[in-house]
Amino acid sequence: MNREQFQRIAKIGLPTLLAAIITYFLLKEIDIQQIPQTLSRLSIKALLIGFTCYCLLVLAKASRFRALLNLDSSLHQIFPILALHTFWGNILPMRTGDVSYVYLMQRRQKVDATQGVASLLVASLIDLILLIGLVIATGWFLRAELRDTFSGTLLYLTPLLIGSGLISVVVFVSVAPNVCMKLADRCAKPLLRLEKPPVSWGINKGLQVLRELTAFRSNRRFLEVWIYSLMCLVIRFGFQCYLVVEMGVEVPITQVLFALAFTNVFNLLPVQTIGNFGTTEFPFVWLLKHFGTSVEVATVTGFSLHILILLYCLPLGLYGFFRKPKES
Repeated sequence: MNREQFQRIAKIGLPTLLAAIITYFLLKEIDIQQIPQTLSRLSIKALLIGFTCYCLLVLAKASRFRALLNLDSSLHQIFPILALHTFWGNILPMRTGDVSYVYLMQRRQKVDATQGVASLLVASLIDLILLIGLVIATGWFLRAELRDTFSGTLLYLTPLLIGSGLISVVVFVSVAPNVCMKLADRCAKPLLRLEKPPVSWGINKGLQVLRELTAFRSNRRFLEVWIYSLMCLVIRFGFQCYLVVEMGVEVPITQVLFALAFTNVFNLLPVQTIGNFGTTEFPFVWLLKHFGTSVEVATVTGFSLHILILLYCLPLGLYGFFRKPKES
């Protein structure tokens, strides 16, 4: 077995092992039968409302990337791409599902791979800013319960500084793109002088991505992207909180919202396992436990909600796979 084959196996094997270990320790705390029992409390109406909201979430994502890339294609053509990308994002580990977005945009919409990567980075950056804002806002309402778990610096000051820094980067790249590229070129020159192919390739690709990022200016189109991103945030957390309430889980909705926001910030990092099992539930359960919710209730709620999301993304993934664009 050569090094490349070993790395490929490790990329799949390690996340799978991690998922199995985390999931095992979480599930051993509960009676597995409680998960289907909890899901059975949901009415057909609640399930349909949840699925409709999930479809609206994917539609909002499609609208956002259509605006980001300034595409002339209709949403009817972009929606299947985001549906399939959302499916792979929920299944594949270490954020490798994002590769499907770049590939599908290149294959179906003729979007250059560098543009695809740049649009993903912009979307992730905006998502992170909005999520940090949500964590700070919900954390403020829960400051009494969180006092023994987080310090004020960790809960408010650090996220505020990170959020402010990210906003400053977005503004700088959008308002002064030429200055940004000059600074990047100046920093890259010493590394390019080394004339080592792997380093040169990486630096040049990084500069190409940055050049694409500077194309997203602070104009009406960029405002649309922020609006669609905010819609994604509201729909995503709105329908998940709705499902938690409909499952009859007796946990204050503000605590659920804080735990969901914190979990989503955590999962923006490339730490996901296969199916996102374990890495999604662990921070969710850990936070609800610190609010006084039993590990059993928190774990059952986390797994039930996760299973619903996977069930929702499956038909959309199939639709995205079979809904091929018409040849021109």
